[in-house]
Parts: sequence; C-alpha cells; structure tokens
Amino acid sequence: MTPPRLATDIVQSLDLRTVRRVLEPSCGEGSFVAAVLKRIAGESAAATEQPRDVGETRVVGVEIDATLLGQCRQAIAPLADKAARCTCELIDGDFFRLFMDRQRIGFAESQPNPLSEKFDLIIGNPPFGGSFPPDIEDELDALLGNRGGLKIKKETYAFFIVACTELLRPGGRLVFICSDSLLTIPTMTGLRQYLMESGQVTLHQLAEFSAETNYPMLVLEYVHGQGGGAVGRFGIELHDSDIKATPNLSWGITPELARLFRGPKLGDLFVASSGMTTGKNEYFVREITPGGCRHADGNDAATIAEPFEFSFHNAPVSVEYEMERARLNKLPAKKLRELRNAEDRGETERRVSIIPRQTPLTISLPHEDYRPYNKAIGRIIFTPPTHVIYWKDDGDVVLIYKRTGNWYLRGVGGQPFFGREGLTWQLVASRFVPRYLPPGYILDSGAPCAFAREGVDRSEVFFIIGWLLSPLAKDVLKTVINHTMNIQSKDFERMPYPWWVPESSKRLAVQRIVRMIDDAKAGRHWKWSELEVQELAELYGYDESAVGGTPPALRSKRDSSADYRVQMSLL
Repeated sequence: MTPPRLATDIVQSLDLRTVRRVLEPSCGEGSFVAAVLKRIAGESAAATEQPRDVGETRVVGVEIDATLLGQCRQAIAPLADKAARCTCELIDGDFFRLFMDRQRIGFAESQPNPLSEKFDLIIGNPPFGGSFPPDIEDELDALLGNRGGLKIKKETYAFFIVACTELLRPGGRLVFICSDSLLTIPTMTGLRQYLMESGQVTLHQLAEFSAETNYPMLVLEYVHGQGGGAVGRFGIELHDSDIKATPNLSWGITPELARLFRGPKLGDLFVASSGMTTGKNEYFVREITPGGCRHADGNDAATIAEPFEFSFHNAPVSVEYEMERARLNKLPAKKLRELRNAEDRGETERRVSIIPRQTPLTISLPHEDYRPYNKAIGRIIFTPPTHVIYWKDDGDVVLIYKRTGNWYLRGVGGQPFFGREGLTWQLVASRFVPRYLPPGYILDSGAPCAFAREGVDRSEVFFIIGWLLSPLAKDVLKTVINHTMNIQSKDFERMPYPWWVPESSKRLAVQRIVRMIDDAKAGRHWKWSELEVQELAELYGYDESAVGGTPPALRSKRDSSADYRVQMSLL
C-alpha cells in the first residue's frame, strides 16, 4: 500500500485547477483518493481568495478487494463535507472487467459504467507482478496486449497503464508509481514505444517508497496526446534518436553510451540461448569429486557417485496421468481429445524407470555415459566442469523423462547448441560473469550461452569474453540493456559489439584471454581484482578521437590472419 505521506507529496506536486474528473483504478486503502480530496478541500477553504476555475470535481476510486475498499471509505469519511464542489464515488469491483464492459459494442445505457467518460487525471499505484482471472485473461490480452505492432507484456501494471491511457482525455495526465523495470527490461519494450508515440513521458526518481520494501520504484507521469519523442528521466532529457538506437528502446540510455550503439550488436555475430531444465536434477546431474580415485597409472581421477539405475518400460496413455502432471492440472481441449482417442485405442508410451541403488556406484571420469553439464558458476575466464549429466544414447533417459515424467515443461531448451564451443555466463548476477565454454557440454537453463554464427571466426568468442569483463560493458548492461539481476540470453544479443576497438587492441585482447584460459586450465582461479582483468578496461575503452564518426563494416567471414590462427592453435 502507498504510504499516505508519499501520496500527499505526489498530489501536492500537481496542478489540479483544471481537473474535473479523477480516477484511481486500484485505490486500496485510499491514500491517493484521500490526498486528492484533502487537496481540493484545501483549495475550497481558500475559494474566496483563489477560486477554482472549474465546476464540480468528481473522484472515482475502484478496488477489487472489499476489505481494502472499506478501509478507503473510512479514510475519506472525514473529508466528504470539507471538499466543496467535489463528489467521490467508490466502486467495489474489478477495474479490468469495468474496462472490458466499456469496450464492448452495444453496451447498455441502462447499466452506467463509471469509466464511460474520459478523465483529466488518473493517479495511483497499480499492482505489479500479479495475475489475471483465467476467464478474462485472453480477452484482456486481445484488448491490451499489442500496440504499434509490439507486444505489451501480460503484466498487471503494464495493462493498467495501457488501459488508463485510453481513459484519458487529450491532454489528460496519468501519474503512476511503477516498478523501475519499466526503464530497460526487454519485455517492456512495447510499452515504452507505445507511451513515447502516444504522449509525453516524464520519469521522476522515487528515493524511497516505504520501510516495508527496498524494491526500486519510480513515478511515471504521462500526458496523453501531447507530442511524443523525447523522454524526461530524472531531470535529464533523453533524445528520441538515442532511445531508438537501442534494440530495447531503453529509457536508461545516456548520450555517452548512445554512441556505442551506432555499430553492430553482439546478436549480429552470435546467437545466444538458454539451456534446459531436466525436471529433476537429482535424478540425472552429478557433482564431480576431484581426485576421487587413482588410476592404474598412478594418476588421480575425478569421480561421481551414481545413486540410480535407469531402464525403460511401456505404459498405457491415460487422461488421468496427463492431468496429474499438467501445469495447474489443466490441458487444452484439443490435447484432451487426442489423449482420449489414444486411451480408447489402447496406445502406450515409453517411460523411464528410476530405481535407487542400495549402494551408489562410483564412476571415474571421463566416462562415455556422462557429459559435462554447464551449471551456473560465479567464476570468470574458465573453470573445469563441476557437474556431469547422465547422457547415455544422446540423453535418451533425460529426454524421455521430460516428455513423459512428472514434469510439465517438456521442451528441451538450447538443444541445437549442445556440445558447441562458445561462451557462457551466470544468469543471476550484478554484471556479466563470462567464461569460455569448451566443446562437449550439455546446457543448463541457469547459465545462458552464446555461440558464433556461421562464418564468424572463433577468435570472436575470446574477444567478446574480454569485452564482457570490462567496466564499460557492465555500464552498458546495467544502464541501458537490463538493470535487473536476471541477465537473459537476449540481453547478450542486444549488447553493442565493440566495433570501436582498434585491430591492434583486438589482437592483444584475444591473445590475453587465450593465455588467461590456459592459466585457468592449469589451475589458476581468476578474480575480478587481479591486474590482468582490470587492464581489459584500457583495451575496450571508447576514444571518440580515435574512432571517428562511422563504424567499420562488420567482419562476417573467417579472419585469415596468422596472428589469429596461431593463437587459436593454443586451444
């Protein structure tokens, strides 16, 4: 709930002299409704000195939670008689259902809708991170889920914003407390585009929301139908051309970083992918014990403990079994018909039997039935695998379990990239934590990866590892691309390729990363604080005087220089 003090501060900052209709679409305990009424009451008391230049003001509050609405009524009761020429109507209902009723053709005049007329001001703190009732979710998505050809994320605060902009008169103002994810995250690209094209956007910094949460939030102020283009963010004007230079239409862009986006993006040279979820890692993924046994030649070997035996059996197809393992125990009508038909025909499917061993079997590595598994690791440059996955017969057991076991996510993410050389990073982190990914790995969903596109020299893998380690790359990621802690594969593709780095510096960067990987293979554990890592900042820094105005053409074929071929042979 919005603290009353904060709601009062926001309302006091607004000019209400020409405001006649106000909406709070999720009014909760009434912080904003009460603040508006208090403001109008104050102006009414001073009416003899500075009369309002409008007639009666109508304030409408909508709240889906009856208990909260009761608290809202109590909060505004003392104000009802003090705000002259002001009426307040509180609606016990779902804002989105009211909005859909308003949109329906043939809406009955005998059933008045409080959203029928346009509003001068819509204000509040819409919930974010919530879900929609299943019976209206699809209809809402059809109404609000696309603007200007871009997807509007099916998220409560995004849909509140879009719906409310359509309830504003031309020149009407929307003032919402929002999650700061609005600034950069790719899933909000469509919403950012819509707001820029349909009105004027100003973002205000919110130093503190309340003691109950430290989640970063901001205040979105939007004026409907007035211009568009530039966006004001925390007192800085962001130019339309700079915003549109970023692949995610980022409101985190700065003039200094905008110039990095004049050239190619990493997605032009690489394709990034997440990996798979196994359904149950404890069934298939084993932690490696270094030096767990000794070979006959006297050398130590890594081992794993295998606690299960795997086999296959045929089981009858049944609707009941599929319903039990379906997400929320629901299946589409078409799928249900297919299952019933298969069950009636007596069809069977191949399933996995997982039998615990009385005593786990110790297996020395490498072993033909196990492959390295790319788990998330908070280490840079390179580290030997910490886990392997049971992958006999190209992962037959794991893939059959995902299709037929007690797990509703059946797809296998990243499968086309299994075994390929590339680079990887930690999914949840404050910056890119990149590592070299040798050939042979099976990919885990917790550690996204990137792989060179066809025709791109493999030296680019090492060049980009160095780029992601640099402070400038961190600045670009956290300021422009995605300032949250969840670094997705598409965030990598949206990063600028460091086209401004001179060829001599590029060769030096590749040589250095290759050498650092070799040192890591020999046992060195690289840390961010080490000089060799920190010196990468010099190789990838942007120098306007050296770069000039035009990015060089993107190199798309394999580089044939001897320097690269010699360095690659080290690996």
